Amino acid sequence: MEIIKGSRQFKQCNVQNPVITLGNFDGVHKGHQKILHEAIKRAGKVQGSSVVYTFDPHPLQLLKPEFAPLKITTREEQARRIESQGIDYLVYEHFTRQFAERTPEEFIKKIIVDRLRPKEIIIGHDYAFGKGRRGSVALLEKAGKEHDFKVQVIKDIRIKNIRVRSTTLRNLIDAGKVSLAAKLMGRPYSLTGRVVHGKQRRIGFPTANLTPSHRDLTPGNGVYAIRVTTPYGEYDAIVNIGFNPTFEGNKRVIEAHIFNFSQDLYSKDITLHFIKRIRGEKKFKDVETLTDRIAKDIAFAKKILSKGQDQR
Repeated sequence: MEIIKGSRQFKQCNVQNPVITLGNFDGVHKGHQKILHEAIKRAGKVQGSSVVYTFDPHPLQLLKPEFAPLKITTREEQARRIESQGIDYLVYEHFTRQFAERTPEEFIKKIIVDRLRPKEIIIGHDYAFGKGRRGSVALLEKAGKEHDFKVQVIKDIRIKNIRVRSTTLRNLIDAGKVSLAAKLMGRPYSLTGRVVHGKQRRIGFPTANLTPSHRDLTPGNGVYAIRVTTPYGEYDAIVNIGFNPTFEGNKRVIEAHIFNFSQDLYSKDITLHFIKRIRGEKKFKDVETLTDRIAKDIAFAKKILSKGQDQR
């Protein structure tokens, strides 16, 4: 897959018969995957190339940062996931305030028709574009008839009667429902960060304390069975997210205890893959009760993780 910086550069590539899908694609979940697979299929039928067109940064990060959604995937992971689906080109359009002022009609004329020059466009049924998101699917379909490109609209898919959407995923992950989120994504939710020094309480379970590398979404407070990707390989583990109420903590921490592991991870990046939530955050009456519960949590996590390998 070739990554292209902007629609101007894409025009210069002179891609033949591009089948283009437009959207944010945060999470590259099963709904996105359905759209990507359709773009690839249609590109094959018209002897063209499949293209994803998206913005960087997310428009809300620039226009209303206080309302900008936390990322399900970093830009690097997003690109890797899109490439794994078989897409030919990924176009990242740099989003600016000037770009945000384009009306839907200007976006169609200047970007879609003049630069992207699609043979076909594949979009979700609720796709909106242009200033104030006033551009609709109907407007795009009308433009397609005028400028000789087809528009195919993909309906939402549902899993367990849940609409597969990025907003839904964020809500599930925030609530700690990581196993259900994994069903919608087709893989476990992952969080990457750097290992830093913790409080060194020495309660018998050494931990890697994580500081997320990006403005990522962190699952809700609690204890989770996870798998960890480290510079030394992949390991089963357990992670606690929360404020350590037993120790009257006032700072939210992410502490992973990696099974059968003794390497030095300080200042190194690791990735946590969330498999299942074991329990919520709880304050224990003393350290001894806490350590007993941690031992039980570890035993339970090992049973969960022994059931099979997850998809990544």
